This record gives sequence, structure tokens and C-alpha cells, in this order.
Amino acid sequence: MFQAITWRPLVPSPWALGESLLQWTVTLIQIDKPVTFLLPFDRYRLTLSHRLLDSMGGVSRFLLRAIEQGLSLAALIEVTALSGSVLLNQLAYLQAHRYVQIDEGENGPLLWLTARGSSIVQVGHLLEDFSVTVWLDAFTLSRHAAHFVMFDYGTTPPQTLPANDAPSTVVTHVPRRTGRAGRSRLFDDANRLRGLLEQDGLKQLLEYCWGADCELITSELEHWAFELGMDEGEQAELLVSIEYAAGELQLRLKTSNHHGKSDALPSLTLPVVEIAHVFKPIANFPWTVELPSTRVQRLELVSSGTLSHFTTAAVVESEDARHARLPMCLGDGLPSELDSLTVAPGLCVETNARILQLLCSVDEVQLARHLQRTPGAFTLSHNLMTQEAAELA
Repeated sequence: MFQAITWRPLVPSPWALGESLLQWTVTLIQIDKPVTFLLPFDRYRLTLSHRLLDSMGGVSRFLLRAIEQGLSLAALIEVTALSGSVLLNQLAYLQAHRYVQIDEGENGPLLWLTARGSSIVQVGHLLEDFSVTVWLDAFTLSRHAAHFVMFDYGTTPPQTLPANDAPSTVVTHVPRRTGRAGRSRLFDDANRLRGLLEQDGLKQLLEYCWGADCELITSELEHWAFELGMDEGEQAELLVSIEYAAGELQLRLKTSNHHGKSDALPSLTLPVVEIAHVFKPIANFPWTVELPSTRVQRLELVSSGTLSHFTTAAVVESEDARHARLPMCLGDGLPSELDSLTVAPGLCVETNARILQLLCSVDEVQLARHLQRTPGAFTLSHNLMTQEAAELA
């Protein structure tokens, strides 16, 4: 079954240390461990068409192909079973639209394809049975942040998931966006795909399918149209993995003040241990001891990195299925990143610890560039194409 619809700097600064809302500071959290994101994609069928070719009748298309093969007027009359007058009227129509040239010969009219007619015939050859399987992302939150993947001219790739016995790699599932299903989802994704293909994406797609040296791609670009259809056969969903090397993934803390800009990617929760050392004087100690202020250490529990900046506005109070989640990676002993604590004579210390989940965001341009490296795949990312167009301008 087939439903179809046709369509003719990197980090903003969060608030520093919670108490001061007047001073800005750049907050980046670098994860010093390999991280793999699993991105959900939905399967579709993409069919290409040509508006001028579609506007022709079946007889006109047949005549152009027959003339290309060198058939004479007499042969066309015999093959089509049309009368000479009807056939000449049809040929006159093609000549008026500059697809055919008719010359007088000794034995009757001579038929030739013009350059325009030859192009239309070649277009017809290219579009024969042209229908490919494509994948559109199911995780970006904005319709203007779409990602498109096609594997080896329509083949379905295998699901490549990291091995469970590879503790050195942190695996994070990026959740599907909540939205509509069926025909409504098809309508939404057709809009998202249109935004991609209108940004030079269609040209890149056709060059991938037909070769970059195909002259018809550029010369006929304004006439190409596409149809996106639901493809429910075999594997309807796909998880595409992208890998960040150790130290490559950088997160920024999210706060309630986000400059009014809507997010393109789901937020991500980062597990953090907060250790508070509260100093207290020992009763009846023989001399006065200066009481230090409470000392707080925070350590992210993915690669055991210390947090130099923190804001309570980024703390998530409860789990949310709409967020991606970085899992804790606990070692056998105390992390070396935890600072040693010296307690002066006359003091005792009370230590409290709690596990927090901090809401973070991933840089969408960096993620898109990682997606471009997917083996054996042709990919389009809206944000990269927008950035490249701005740079050219």
C-alpha cells in the first residue's frame, strides 16, 4: 500500500553560578569519552517526475521516442494505426512546441528531433522506473531542521548498533519527536523534504543518482517535481549511528532563559554527582579556628569530568521521555578528578552527595557534520545547506 502526496558563535552563554544574574560566562562541558548517538529515521518512497513530460499525452511521448529511433512517417502510420492527417496534426503540434522539425523530402516528410525534443526523450529514459527509498529524520523538533539520508541508490542499510560488551563507548538513543501519524505525518515530512530540496538539494540528489556529469540535471532543474509516499514494506524505521571521539562531544547547559530560540534537537540529560563538604568546629577545642565556607565539587558521571560552572536552572527534577539520556559510566574506584580534601585541626567535615540530571543541548551543526560521514550514504542537512548558502552569499 502506498499513500502519496505531491509538491509541485557555537555556544550561547548561560548564567554563571546561579546567584549572579548579571555576569555572563561561557559554559562548555566536554565529554572525554567516545559517544554514539542512535538517530531514528522513517522510510519513504521518493518518485521523480518532469512537468513538461507529464503535460504531454501518451501519443506525443510515443512519437518522440519513435522519431528518435528513426521511424519514418509511413512507419509511424503503420505502427500507430492513425490516419496520415491525424498523425500530421500531432506532429505539427510537436513542431509548434519546438520538439520536432519536419522537412520535405523526395519520398515524403522527413522527421527530426530538435535539441529540445532530444532532451525530453532523454528525460523520459532517466525517469523510467525511477523510484528510490529515502529516509527522513524522526527526531528534529523544527520543520526547518530536517535531515535526509539515502543509502546506495535506494538499498536498505543494516542496523549497525555498537556491541553491548564495549564499555568504552557511551550509547545514547535520541528519542522520536512526538507528532502525528499516517497521512498527517506524510504531509509534515513532505513539507520538510521540500525545504531541503529547494536549497540546491534536488540538484545534489540527482547528481548522486545520475552522475554529476548529467547535463539534464541543471538544464531541466526548474521542471523536476517529486512525490513522497509512505513506504511500509520491510523496515519502516531505521536507527542511524553517529560517533563522537573522546573529547569531541561538547555540551552546553540549558537554562530557562534561551533567548526565545526554539530548539532544533531534543535536549539531553547529563548525570552529575554533587558533593558538598560542610565544615564544622569541634566542640571544646582549645583555640579558635577559622571556619571555611562550604566546599562543593561537581563531577559529570559519563567521563568523570569536573564542572567549572553550574546553574540550578539546568537541573531536571524528573525524567522526560522527550529528552535523550546520557547513561552513567561508573568505575571501580574514586575518580582521580575529585580533589583531595584537607581538614585543619579543630574542624570536622560533614559530606553530603546527591545525583543530579542536568539539561544540556548538543550543537546541531556538529551533529549534522557527523551525519555526513555515514558510510555508503548520501545525506542532506537543512542547517548545513543554509550555512553554506550564507557563506556563498
